[in-house]
Amino acid sequence: MKSEKLFDSITEIDENYIEEAKEAKIPKRKPMIWKIAGTAAACFAVAIAIGIIGNGGLGANAGGGVNREPGENYMSYAGPAFPLTALESTEGLEFERDINFDFSPYYTNQESYEGSDGETVYYDYWENDALISDNYTVTNKTEEDITFTAVYPFAGNISTALSRVPQITVDGKSVETEIKIGPYSGGFASAWGEKSETERLNLSSLESWYEYKVLLEDGEYLKDAFAENPKMDQQVKVYSFGIEYNIPMEEFDEIENPDVIVAFDYDEEKTNVFFYGFNGMSWNSEEGWVKASSYIPKSFNPDFENHPIHIIVMGEDIDNISVKTVAGEGSWDKRDETDVFSISTEKYESTLGNVIYEIVSEEDYTAYYGDDYEPTVRDLISDEEYLGYVAEYMYSYGQLSEDPAERYGRGRLDDVISETGHVSRVLYLTFEVTVPAGETVEIGTKTLREASYDFVGERYKEEMEGFDLVTKLGTNLSIVKQSASVSSTEEIEIVCSNFGFDIPNGITNVLLGDEEHYWMEIRKIRTEEN
Repeated sequence: MKSEKLFDSITEIDENYIEEAKEAKIPKRKPMIWKIAGTAAACFAVAIAIGIIGNGGLGANAGGGVNREPGENYMSYAGPAFPLTALESTEGLEFERDINFDFSPYYTNQESYEGSDGETVYYDYWENDALISDNYTVTNKTEEDITFTAVYPFAGNISTALSRVPQITVDGKSVETEIKIGPYSGGFASAWGEKSETERLNLSSLESWYEYKVLLEDGEYLKDAFAENPKMDQQVKVYSFGIEYNIPMEEFDEIENPDVIVAFDYDEEKTNVFFYGFNGMSWNSEEGWVKASSYIPKSFNPDFENHPIHIIVMGEDIDNISVKTVAGEGSWDKRDETDVFSISTEKYESTLGNVIYEIVSEEDYTAYYGDDYEPTVRDLISDEEYLGYVAEYMYSYGQLSEDPAERYGRGRLDDVISETGHVSRVLYLTFEVTVPAGETVEIGTKTLREASYDFVGERYKEEMEGFDLVTKLGTNLSIVKQSASVSSTEEIEIVCSNFGFDIPNGITNVLLGDEEHYWMEIRKIRTEEN
């Protein structure tokens, strides 16, 4: 693991966390302007009968028929703050936990834009983040030093920005950590956004802490995160297609809809086919043929420098291969043939893992962001490690699975490789801690965390967002005391909560009881003036 890279990337942003959150210029949504009659409001329970399909089908958070109780079932659920745990037994150690939710990011900023009538329009915005400090006092009750491997979980994915990866300190000093990444934590949904075990066309993230409880409480998910990922050593035949531009690039950039179309026959019972670099496809399973198209990039396209096009065959070879270059108006399989570009074909043998590794290692996943790219967890792991996560995803849901999800049933490796990096997971930071005999050690964590929220419904209309924590889930530590606090609350109000906070009366620090889950729903204090 690139532990030093993780250490450097995280510690560099420590002192700037809050200021960066205040100065950010992109609002989550344009706020409504309303007047708050008082500082307290009643909680509500709403039933929403909708289905939401995520952008491009990537994140279909199923909302259909879910009763959205206070503190539960968010359409966009960021996940709770999980407690610290350890890989080994920590017998002889006692832990006290104190967690603070700092709402500095809700600081009001004002922006403006020019309206259609030429007038300047002003509006307020703020980030929907909180800076969460989750700290532990560890006391050694024995007469011997105790060393253990601490594990701090957080919800995210391989594309999570490093600015949102928890920072870890021991006795106030930053420590090096290694990162372990768990499997996909969500499930699938139908075409209409309803969660489904049988119609798996869209992805569906977890929506409540109850679903995280099912995921984590038996400890198997943690074991999977630390297990070695599978290999993809299946022998395959590879058809690789190269592009040659036959006219000057400035002229090619004006060509309408250039595509290469590859057609072939195959027997689905004897052959498994994978595609990479293709964006259109039609097939006839009964007659045993496939047509696949790939858009040919122009010079201004981020894919121009690297646009691999592969057909990968596992099992019996494909037959009657034809390659056609087309351009012009109409659907991709109805366009006229063209000679403004040519396609060469190379055939060779390899293993599936080697082919995908070649794709992953040459892929520039920063190209689409340009100067706006922010380093992510992906930058912390090697191409070999990412290949392992792709393999795990392929064996779980792709064509290497005994029961592939329909989403991946036609072998588009583009989807599998990309979504490996974007699907929701639980990630774990590990670090070693030694507690001398009879002494105490302070473990600190800081995480910039997005709020949970709904896309429609009462919470959305009232601009209410949620933060929560779990007290026991996934931990093997003896945590004898847990407390929680809120700070920088000048511009927010807690609408409802089970913590027991009462900001107007100065109760901002509470001792937690036996509840497994504590939550609050907050909103920005709004007036007609701002």
